[in-house]
Amino acid sequence: MPAPWLIISKPLRPPFRDGSTVLIRDLVRALPAERRIVHLGDPARPLRPGAEVIDLPSMGYSPGLWAKVRVLAAMLHPRRRHMPVQLCFTPNAITSRAVALLRFLQPRRLFVQSLMSAHGAETWVALLRPLDAVVVLSEHTQRRLTAAGVPPEKLHRIYPAVATAIPDAPAEVAARRRLLYAGDLDQDVAARLITLARALVHAAPNHSAPNHSANGWTLTIACRPKSETDAAARDALRSALPAELAAGCVELLGEVADMDALLRSASLQLYAADHVRRKVDLPLVLLEGLARGVPVVAVDADPVRELFTVAARRGLEVGAAVPAAPEAFARAVLELLAADVSSPASPLQAWSAAAAELAAREFSLDVMARCYGALHAALENARAG
Repeated sequence: MPAPWLIISKPLRPPFRDGSTVLIRDLVRALPAERRIVHLGDPARPLRPGAEVIDLPSMGYSPGLWAKVRVLAAMLHPRRRHMPVQLCFTPNAITSRAVALLRFLQPRRLFVQSLMSAHGAETWVALLRPLDAVVVLSEHTQRRLTAAGVPPEKLHRIYPAVATAIPDAPAEVAARRRLLYAGDLDQDVAARLITLARALVHAAPNHSAPNHSANGWTLTIACRPKSETDAAARDALRSALPAELAAGCVELLGEVADMDALLRSASLQLYAADHVRRKVDLPLVLLEGLARGVPVVAVDADPVRELFTVAARRGLEVGAAVPAAPEAFARAVLELLAADVSSPASPLQAWSAAAAELAAREFSLDVMARCYGALHAALENARAG
């Protein structure tokens, strides 16, 4: 019987807030039942039957030195020193150099790295080359690392995934008249959202009253205040849109307790950033929205534009990529909202049906778990041979 795989990540303990921890939690739960797993977390709350859980406390968004040392100690424990290792974190100097040393000392031990966030990935090439395999979450990151010198045969693209959801009817989705941006805030994002909010009000029949947006649309901005740019961007939104916020045609939220309910109140997701810094390549909230039948309009930038590329390969349209310039961004969104959303032929209704189909076919936990299972099995077989 193959040895258990040791999953090294932030400890998998609730509350599950950041995308990478949610993704690894769901992966551990979804892997084939015959696959034995050891993970970090709460021994009283294993994520799957029969799993061994190494007792480590929660670490927050940015683990400190001592937390990293404790994670490395889990790999060095005598009982686990021969287990194949699935690393699920963003490479950093301390942990990646320790892994490189382990790789040198244990050349037959399998090491696989999943890049949970690929911002600055080219700087990690020397740390990635010695590993047996590197899992990337988009073709964009795969191309970048190939160009930077990681052997292409070591790179494996496995898309992130979300739990299956029952999608809402396209007509219901289109009728809600809510635009939702759920992501990080920075000054560029704030500029696009401010321009869009003003355009929505100006396009309304009675645009002198800020409580009336175009055809009754509401712009909801839901952002966890975790990034260093959040406070300044939030202040910019409040300063630029006081009347709109007071009237409720623009909503500015922090952490949301029930994201499912918020997604199911939206007609259209917006991705107003031109990067995925500190995020999964294809943000999980966008995939969760797609699974519920909520289409996406995103700034035309890698890697998020890959959503539309993958959809096109399936003959599907799940939204649109739009320019990054604030005025062009707002204009493109307004043009989409001008269509009669009550018509089954409207873009929103057509995109809604396609969104749910794409999520089921490309971004399901079953698909992701089968890909990881096949990779692990192939590596084990190659090592045994």
